[in-house]
Amino acid sequence: MSKLFLFILLSFSVNVFAQYNGKVFIDSNQNGLMDPGEKPISKIRVSDGLNVTATDNDGRFSLAGYAKTRFIFITAPEGYKPSKNHYLPVKGMDSVYNFGLVADSSLAGSEIRMMHISDTETYVYGDWINNIRNFVKDKKAAFIVHTGDICYEKGLNFHAMQVNESRVKKPIHYAMGNHDLVKGPYGEALFESLFGPPFYSFDAGPGHFIITPMASGDFKPDYTTDQLIAWIRNDLKFTDKNKPVFIFNHNLPFTKRNFVLKGATDSIDLAKNGLKAWVYGHWHSNFVSKDETTGIYTICTSALNKGGIDNSVGQFLTIDIDTQGVKKIEPHYAYFKENVTIIQPAAGNMNILKNGRLTISVNSYDTELAVKSVAATIFDQKGNKIASQKLAPTNDWNWGSEMAGADHWKGMAFKIAVEVKFASGKSRIQYQDFNVDKDKNRHLVLQWNAHLPGNVWNAAPLIVKDRLFVATLDDAGNHQCGVTALNALTGTLIWEFKTRNSVKHTICYDDGKLLATDVEGNIYALNAGTGKLLWEKSLGMDYLPANLTGSVAKEGIYYTGFGKYLKAIRIKDGETIWTNMAWSGGMGSPAQMTVTDNILLVGSNWNALFAHDLKTGKLLWKRDDEGLRYRSGQPTVKNGMIYITGLNTLFVLDLKTGQTVNKSVTRFGYTVMSAPLITDKEIIVTTTANGIVAFNKVNLKQLWNTTVGEALIYSSPYSGPDRLMPVLTVEPSVIENGNKLLFGASDGYFYEVDKTSGKIISKINLGAPIYAEVSITNNKCYVASFDGGIYCFKL
Repeated sequence: MSKLFLFILLSFSVNVFAQYNGKVFIDSNQNGLMDPGEKPISKIRVSDGLNVTATDNDGRFSLAGYAKTRFIFITAPEGYKPSKNHYLPVKGMDSVYNFGLVADSSLAGSEIRMMHISDTETYVYGDWINNIRNFVKDKKAAFIVHTGDICYEKGLNFHAMQVNESRVKKPIHYAMGNHDLVKGPYGEALFESLFGPPFYSFDAGPGHFIITPMASGDFKPDYTTDQLIAWIRNDLKFTDKNKPVFIFNHNLPFTKRNFVLKGATDSIDLAKNGLKAWVYGHWHSNFVSKDETTGIYTICTSALNKGGIDNSVGQFLTIDIDTQGVKKIEPHYAYFKENVTIIQPAAGNMNILKNGRLTISVNSYDTELAVKSVAATIFDQKGNKIASQKLAPTNDWNWGSEMAGADHWKGMAFKIAVEVKFASGKSRIQYQDFNVDKDKNRHLVLQWNAHLPGNVWNAAPLIVKDRLFVATLDDAGNHQCGVTALNALTGTLIWEFKTRNSVKHTICYDDGKLLATDVEGNIYALNAGTGKLLWEKSLGMDYLPANLTGSVAKEGIYYTGFGKYLKAIRIKDGETIWTNMAWSGGMGSPAQMTVTDNILLVGSNWNALFAHDLKTGKLLWKRDDEGLRYRSGQPTVKNGMIYITGLNTLFVLDLKTGQTVNKSVTRFGYTVMSAPLITDKEIIVTTTANGIVAFNKVNLKQLWNTTVGEALIYSSPYSGPDRLMPVLTVEPSVIENGNKLLFGASDGYFYEVDKTSGKIISKINLGAPIYAEVSITNNKCYVASFDGGIYCFKL
């Protein structure tokens, strides 16, 4: 045997049987060293990346290590956190690996609140960092988990420096995303140098929490899913079987929600191992689902600092956890600071009394602070106090009441003072002048407003005779989602129907029936008069993206779904007529389908615009070039021509062939949900960051551009203040009303604009973004805002 071979053999043997030893102790002075008098802790889990052991009564542990051991790390127990790091890099066989722990009462108890953020993808300091730092302080979130795409080398280094425990004052845990696997000796090398091992666990409150990495990414990782499974199995052997388990990852790897994590040769059924929620990001989408069989949640959030790929609003989540699992999920929207809007009594408008009562409606929202109370006081022109009233919450944003004894106020001018008190002790007072019932014939008088418990996204109010129907979403656990019927004349509730998951797009009406499809692909046919369920059908969706595409009903057929789940459904009985077999893939598209001339036009964001034969579903043509692949908006068809926007281009396409007839590359971005408005002379489109624009219908030259205010919440894909430019977003289509244009914007205003000049005639602040088209009927305009507000204006 050669000396070289013997040296290699001995080296290999030493590595295989290396022992990693150390202690875990109470680090009273938090210096990271075990000083005399500091007590050891028993039963603390310690791992080498594969093997897991527990400390003995003297706080000691010993681990054998394995071929890929690069860290020794601990599982912090309930009520404690590491005094330094939860991990130590492996330095050599003679090294000792000691870990100090310090008590933290916020990490103990039978209930705990955590914050979930994801996909920040930035190396620019933004106010969202201040938001989360202040939020966890004032709203008592115990820790933060970032589920990846931190992003690339610059983003990884930035977050390690600026978004860490020392700055946000709470433990923050990073899961690795596909864009966090970067160039180096192996994909996770930089991540490890900044954040430690790519998988580990910790206990907090009643739960056991496991951080796991993306299976693959931009560069190949050194770990495998089999390795991860083996470690999870060993970790769970030491976990109290009564503890709910929560796993964080950048993606959702389950196709049929069977919760079996599979590798090349190994697998583990997480449903049989206490899993209560799989929390993830990656899709830049807001989507929460609860499996009806196991009760396990899958929870996805979009980025809080920008709009989602599918036009989901930017947000972060808090997840309240108890001994049973998920107790409550709540979305929060960044960049709001003491936002207070007095909706009624309206400024610069006439306010109608109802049976001698004055309606008071106030929107108040703050990213960091909970609103504790809202009160209103009325003063006359001389400053004398006339009346006061405490308001009651009607939903997460709105507070309202009716003030009695206002009969004698007709024709008079007043001032209202609204005081908002926050739970932190801060308060803000907002003033507004108003008049009462002076001129009932005045234009755009608010007739009534109602506030629904859910949110309204891209669901335009549907008016049928004297009824208004609207769909609502709930990205906080699906408790407040469904279809609601209101009296279109008064706003009075007629009926509500609860859906399994959020209905984010417009519902359809056909011969006395309402049709709605939720984001999980469940179709509901309802009796429009009573709200009674006539039939229900599943599209069979088993994986992301969520179904966001707007459906359409035509001549007894309901066209709904996305990709290989796109179907034509007979409305009478729910039978499937045809299913799309021609294409799949892409991201969720918020555009509504278009039916015209026996052709169905449907889009897939990051994929293509498709034309199908309406009767058979056969694919006639597709366009995925020149920016038409990256598209959120829907087409408008006039005289055999398709008017549509791509990434930054306005197109005119031939309906039959899909070929370009005319186009104009512009300076505007069009990643919004709208369809172009085609008038007698103009093409009017909405934009991501520049309001609305009118082009000459013949030569596509710009006629005018009307800007709006900065978005309250960012929804257009990747739009946000990180780019250090104004984001003046209009998501919904513009509606024509004579020589006027009506639309809502992300700045919370409802606009009326002159069609010829683009000049703003009037705008009304509703205090929340507007993503749905306005609806016009019987000389009335109906507006739905994101906060669940429904408004009826006289035209």
